[in-house]
Amino acid sequence: MSKRIALVFALVFALVAGSAFAADQPVKGPLAGAVHASATLSYKDGSQQSWNWDRGRITAVSSSSITLTRRDKAQVTFAITANTIVRNNGSTYSLSDLQRGQVASVVSQDGNADIIRNIHGPNAPSGGDPSDITVPATNSTTGTVDVLYYDQSTQSFDYNRGRITQVGNGQLTLMRADKVSVQLTYDSNTVVRDCKGQLESTDDLAVGEGALFLSQSGDAKLIGCLMQPKAKPAAASASASAAATASA
Repeated sequence: MSKRIALVFALVFALVAGSAFAADQPVKGPLAGAVHASATLSYKDGSQQSWNWDRGRITAVSSSSITLTRRDKAQVTFAITANTIVRNNGSTYSLSDLQRGQVASVVSQDGNADIIRNIHGPNAPSGGDPSDITVPATNSTTGTVDVLYYDQSTQSFDYNRGRITQVGNGQLTLMRADKVSVQLTYDSNTVVRDCKGQLESTDDLAVGEGALFLSQSGDAKLIGCLMQPKAKPAAASASASAAATASA
């Protein structure tokens, strides 16, 4: 399996897979109460992959598999492979740090656990050195996310990833890495979170910021893993300063 490893579902999953799905967030976004999500993502290189996300209490874990009991009482089991990564609070841990009774999210593909993350409960792993990994959403551009909630209701979202090129008056335009421009509307109900899961305001959205966008019928429901605009190269900034000085 091709690894696009390193996060948004994040969000997103990153998406989207991280804090956006956390059940203990004080502000309830469109993913609050989700127990399962499936995403089909398209990537910058034109490829497409499907991923699943599940959250529940660990009821069994071994060197070969992990079983979650979700909030809707469904039990789901995933195979542990040599590529499975255990993550919590930005650090990587070993499979032996997982215990029955802990609550965790599993991002999987073809029944194999890709990332086990967002772990809470007794002896949840902590204190590790922060490190970067890749996530399924890395290099993704667009797709769809289908969400199942604990009460068995469902919702579908359009997924886009890109940088904001225009924003204001309840409308924004984003440019994806595949050079496709997407227009969305937003309002006070749109949830905005940075890559650490901290709540942001739609009033603070700015041109140049990158993010994962979940929307329905063109309305932004979740803007996740909000990232600051890319810094200009030092050389370019120096040249611009020199040119300004020369023309003064």
